[in-house]
Parts: sequence; structure tokens; C-alpha cells
Amino acid sequence: MDEYRQHPSRTARWMGSSLVPLQSVSEPDTDTEVWFALPSDSGDVFWEGLNATIIGQDLVQVRAVPAWVYGVNFGDTVATVRSAEGPLVGKNVIQRGDQATFRVWLGEDPALAATWLSIVEHYAQRGCLVDAISANLIALSCPVESAPLIRDLLIREEQTTALVWEDGSAAGPAR
Repeated sequence: MDEYRQHPSRTARWMGSSLVPLQSVSEPDTDTEVWFALPSDSGDVFWEGLNATIIGQDLVQVRAVPAWVYGVNFGDTVATVRSAEGPLVGKNVIQRGDQATFRVWLGEDPALAATWLSIVEHYAQRGCLVDAISANLIALSCPVESAPLIRDLLIREEQTTALVWEDGSAAGPAR
């Protein structure tokens, strides 16, 4: 059976002393949702729904940080097609938005999951956009030029905590 997951929150950035949703800081508001399919070995399809802004005929700009789909980043322009059921489905990236994506898994350890907000703030203060999918899963987006620094910070945290991370900018799971 296919599975559909929408993001539970809006992408946020650090503004002085707190996280603020992008739409409240004069960023383009999202006006639609685009769905991306992630086929599985079982034949079922896992779908991730991302907030987006329509920017042209069959084109949207992604306004969320992907938590599961690979090769799509915040700010990317994506060609779409309307599904038979009505929602937009992402076909391919037409133009890159100059962002890199990282996913952070805090695991099932209640002590680490309880610190999710401090982890989110830590990376947001370093210029990352954040989508807190849950207390266990955080999606981060940063400018491509900041990606080496963020990657190094994640590597260090992984060595000293139960945090696990991956690079979501590539076409598939890999570091």
C-alpha cells in the first residue's frame, strides 16, 4: 500500500533569538504542495509532499526541506504534472536553488530526542533553514558554500552522540 507523508511544519530560519517560519519574514508564501514518489523494493510507493510556490506553467519552487526524497533541495525549480487525482507531482529539477540538504535522525533515545530544539537552534544559528519533521527527524538546508562546514559539524556530533545524519542533496542514500 502506498504511503503519503506531508510535512507537519513550515520551514524556519533563525531570526535573532528564535526560529521564525519563512512565510512570516517576507519570503514568498507557499501556495501549493508538490508530491515526490520514492519507489520501494516492495513495489509500494512512498510519497513526500513538500510546500511549494507556483512560478509558471507546470513549474514550482520547492519551499520545504525534503526529509525523504533525494536530489531535491529547498529553492529548486521543479517541473510538475497534475496527477489523475488532482495533486501536483514533481517530475524533475529544472533549476537548482543553490541549497544543500541534510537529514538528522536523533534515534529512539529519549534523552537525545528531548534535545531536538537545541539541535535545531544550533544549526539554524549557523544559517541553516530547518524543517522539524518530528522530535526524532530534522531536515536542514544550507547554502551550497556552507555545506562543508555543516557536514563537518554533523560528523563531529555523530562521533559524540547518538545522532545519525545523511546528505539528502544527492540522487540516493550516501555520504
